[in-house]
Amino acid sequence: MGIRHVLAAATAAIAMLSGRGAQAWQEAHQTGDDVRVHMDAAGVAQVEQQLRWHVVRGPLKSVDLLGVDPAAELQPDVVITAEEGGKTFAAHASRRDERTVRVTVDEPRALMHGSFVFGVRWRLDLVAAHALTREGATFRLSWSAPVATDGFDAEKTAFALPAAPDAPVAVLADTGAPDDAVVSSLRRDPGTDTLELVRPHVARGEAPVWTLRIDPRALPLVSDPVLHPMTAVAPVEPDRVRESLLAAGLLALAGVFGLLVHGRARAFEAAAAARGVRARAILPLSPALRSAVAGAALAGGVGLELLAHATEAAAVLVALATLAAALRAPSSRQVARGPGRWLLLQPGDAFQTAPTGASAAEVLAGALALVALVVAGAIAQRFDAEGPWLVAIDAVALLPLVLTGRASQLPPDGARSAAPWLRRVHGLLSRVASLRASPWARVPVGATRPEELRLLVLPRAAMPGLVGVEVGLAWSQTPVGWASTPEVLARFLEGSAAAARLSRDLPDARSLPGRRPEERVVRLIPRRPSHRHAVALVRALTEAFTDRRSEVGREEAGWGGSERRSPRTARPSSPGPTSCGRAQPLVAAPNPG
Repeated sequence: MGIRHVLAAATAAIAMLSGRGAQAWQEAHQTGDDVRVHMDAAGVAQVEQQLRWHVVRGPLKSVDLLGVDPAAELQPDVVITAEEGGKTFAAHASRRDERTVRVTVDEPRALMHGSFVFGVRWRLDLVAAHALTREGATFRLSWSAPVATDGFDAEKTAFALPAAPDAPVAVLADTGAPDDAVVSSLRRDPGTDTLELVRPHVARGEAPVWTLRIDPRALPLVSDPVLHPMTAVAPVEPDRVRESLLAAGLLALAGVFGLLVHGRARAFEAAAAARGVRARAILPLSPALRSAVAGAALAGGVGLELLAHATEAAAVLVALATLAAALRAPSSRQVARGPGRWLLLQPGDAFQTAPTGASAAEVLAGALALVALVVAGAIAQRFDAEGPWLVAIDAVALLPLVLTGRASQLPPDGARSAAPWLRRVHGLLSRVASLRASPWARVPVGATRPEELRLLVLPRAAMPGLVGVEVGLAWSQTPVGWASTPEVLARFLEGSAAAARLSRDLPDARSLPGRRPEERVVRLIPRRPSHRHAVALVRALTEAFTDRRSEVGREEAGWGGSERRSPRTARPSSPGPTSCGRAQPLVAAPNPG
């Protein structure tokens, strides 16, 4: 045998082996079919078919649907969902011939093994396709599903029609009598009647066929004269009671919400006028007009949602109601204060006017509103699965009534605004036996009400030259209201032992002129704006300013040495912390007095 014969034999063997490898084994079977036919009032059906296929060995490149009506308008996009894991794949549907639709998989190798669901959709005019006919005083619908490629069990077909006095019924095609042998279930929801039919088994090559008897009042927009009898069917009387109750409920909602917005605006205007500022709102309208806009917008948005028109228009109306109910912080300017006196007060007199927060009526109203929202969400869920979410979205319009128009948006009301915070600090400092903490208020000349409140803290064994340690709140305006920052002011005499101690412990601290010519002041900020950090800072300062060589200091610190400091040169006496003289301004902190 020559070399040419050997090469020819080898080439033939390689070709045979390659040909056998190319013929891969593929196997896939149809395991189920669920069809949902949603009909509108004009007799046009939107069909959603869920084909279940099990792939033993792939790839599965395409699936054919046999027996699809030629008049059906296919939707080309098909979604394939894996039953294990829920992963989705893309496919597209196209007509192979007049009654065959082919679904081609975009990525065949993704369907190598497992169970998959093909979601195919199309639109069919049942009147034009002659699937809807007249039978006496009723309509008859003849429906045929695509042919089954393989035999499977439990074929489901659901027909959703507009609600009518008489529900749809499955009947026998030859006699028109109700088909008692079919497995069916009827669900009557507001506006929709859904009839679900189940065929226990579908053989291979069989097309499931159903015949339904339909009330013509379910399809009032069918205009084909062949389907209408000589005697016109009496028009369906609209549900006037339901429409009246809906209108009354929306009017009540608009009125209640408008009154709440108007009352909140009036209360905020009165509180702002008492502080000497003018109330503002996001929408530059009068309170009466804003309340009317808020009530009408909220009722309109809820009405669109109840009529199954929860579109962008409903969301815009709810947003408009929210903006109409919202209030802005008033604009104000800080003005220079006139002369005043700093006085020591009793704790009962200083803290008796402290605000107590929300009243019992406000807390009760908030609790009732929350309960009403929960009940409304539970009721809405019985009619629509999206009902609770719509109630939650509509409840956003109530947030401005809780979050805006508050006292925090107004300028501080002198001593009343700082009293709650200082009362807690005073309670903590009063427990320290080595300190004396007293309310320290500034009263303008000619007035009886304090305009600022602080705490004057002194160690019982104070170091020479210490005037006092003051604790207060510095207020600043923000875009949404007013914010407070705790501050601690250390006042001492220039050139004294207290000044030397402070310069040693805080060499970077900047001292500024105080109320008197020989007085200096240093402003310190706690690390965090809390009661605990403010008290810790005050205790650290007072401990540093404690004179441990005095009799009291010796008892507290156990000092046993002798006094070696030279006495300080006497200066003309000047009013101390309890003086009623005129106060000098301090530029180190806002309104330190």
